[in-house]
Amino acid sequence: MTFNTIELLSIFSVFLFLFFAGYLLSLKTNKKLSNLLFAVYLIVIALDLTAFFYPKFITLSYTAEMLRMEVLAGLKSPILYLYILSVLYDNFKLKTKYILFFVPLFINLVVLFPAFFNINIHQQKLFFENYSDQPAVLFTTFFGYAVGYTFLFLEVYQVIRYRNIVKQNYSNSNALINYTWLKQFLIIDIIIATITFAKSIQRHTYNNIDTMDNLRIIMLLLSVAFISWLFSKALFAPKIFQGIEASLFPIKEKINRIEDPRIEKINQFMQDEEPYLDASLTLQKLANHLNIPSRELSVLINQHMSKHFFDFVNEYRIKKAMKILRDTSFKKNTIQEIMYDVGFNSKTPFNTAFKKQTNLTPSQYRKTAKNQLLA
Repeated sequence: MTFNTIELLSIFSVFLFLFFAGYLLSLKTNKKLSNLLFAVYLIVIALDLTAFFYPKFITLSYTAEMLRMEVLAGLKSPILYLYILSVLYDNFKLKTKYILFFVPLFINLVVLFPAFFNINIHQQKLFFENYSDQPAVLFTTFFGYAVGYTFLFLEVYQVIRYRNIVKQNYSNSNALINYTWLKQFLIIDIIIATITFAKSIQRHTYNNIDTMDNLRIIMLLLSVAFISWLFSKALFAPKIFQGIEASLFPIKEKINRIEDPRIEKINQFMQDEEPYLDASLTLQKLANHLNIPSRELSVLINQHMSKHFFDFVNEYRIKKAMKILRDTSFKKNTIQEIMYDVGFNSKTPFNTAFKKQTNLTPSQYRKTAKNQLLA
């Protein structure tokens, strides 16, 4: 039995997807639901990719093949959306209402019932032989893509919303790790979805075999690259999954920026008590210190001060770092030590925030301060 390039790539891809799904299911973590949903998503993709080689091993009936195609296509987007929600929000739970996400799959099956499922085997054979020209197939295919891109839009919306909530409630850059991970994930997903859509357009218009095969190879190579990227994330960022409370909402309301005496109280507390030195400082912790409801504190910082909580706290941390870097009594302290002392726990966000505020790196700032003292 010989295999061509497409079949070999698909077999390799299926193996990698199933292997990673098994890895996720075997992990001991408090994010079991997230891992379960992601594993199911990867298994669905793997089963879909078997279409390139399974006919060499088994023969499905026309009905079973159509069900395989439609069910797998209809499961991907809803499961991925539920997975993203479960990653973003640590108290996410599956609810009965989420069954509505699978209504488009039911609609496609209903559309195909009179056109395919309710006809004899001979007619089903003719249906597959002229698959790309069938009105029911055209509807289910492009309706499926419309649904898929709708879910993709919702996923992008949820990730951006999450970023806003984090920046309004957390001062630790580690809280943004899910945003970075899912942003990268969605970019790759959009690329693969676009190529898949182009493949469908090609199939239902020109149906050039060589072009179709080239698109399939590109898609399979991207699938291998995607799963390899997932393995690298598991290896180098094993704590990537950490959510926020689903009860948190981003501040949106517009208000009149009148002078509020509590703003002075907040700034004075930050200067005197230096709570920002705590790397795990959150909006809720600061609200408890100030005896101000967290929602009101969020409005004061985000609306009255026109800052995210994340940036508000980091400004104080950078000012403290600048003070230490200018102080000759701390000249033996490394920049990394100073970074930890002022509340940062990662070099990249510290350097980014420092340069944003001073237009200099910490090393350049220390050198400039030293030259000014010697002048």
